[in-house]
Amino acid sequence: MFMVVISKETFSFLNKIKSNNNRPWFEKNRPLYENARTEYLGFMTGLVEGIRKIEAIPEKEPAKYMHRIYRDIRFSKDKTPYKSHFSSIIERGIENQKCPLYIHIQPGKSMMGGGIWDPSSETLKKIRQEIDYNSAGLKKIINAREFIKQFGKISGDKLSRPPKGYELDNPNIEFLKFKQLYIQRSLEDDLVLSRQLIPEILKSYKAALPFFTYFDVAMGG
Repeated sequence: MFMVVISKETFSFLNKIKSNNNRPWFEKNRPLYENARTEYLGFMTGLVEGIRKIEAIPEKEPAKYMHRIYRDIRFSKDKTPYKSHFSSIIERGIENQKCPLYIHIQPGKSMMGGGIWDPSSETLKKIRQEIDYNSAGLKKIINAREFIKQFGKISGDKLSRPPKGYELDNPNIEFLKFKQLYIQRSLEDDLVLSRQLIPEILKSYKAALPFFTYFDVAMGG
């Protein structure tokens, strides 16, 4: 497996741009960014290679998964122009039909996760129908020992009241209240800066696959 380790130099760049988030500093220190970006691209190349050994995902150059470092500030009160992290979304299939994987690398805040983040009302309706029909399947997945070890529980915003069409006494009502359903695992700095980062993400990915697949089916993927 192609393996690149995230270095302390990349962390140093991300810390520096957080403290110097302006165009003059960035242009003056662009070589630091280019080095960090190249390193992150190497990491993504190795990770995607590893994922493809676990399941077939759409063919795509690793660089295409990487988010730009430039922030979209058009509708934001925060006008700082650059992100202080590297991140990627790895699509597992057609958008809105399969759960994607999200990777976030940032000193003190690195994580991986995936699931249902911002579904349309129609997609959310399908998801709730699947939960109501096959809650036993979902419970089996999220109560599995490895799932709990890797992710703990489902996260996401919830309604305060039952969604339309469901009663409060529905035995699955707490699942049905979810407006988002995703899982996440924090990645400690020591792990991110080690050769175990990709193997650990792949281990978590395997544990996440039943969860992803459950909602893939709900969405029609």
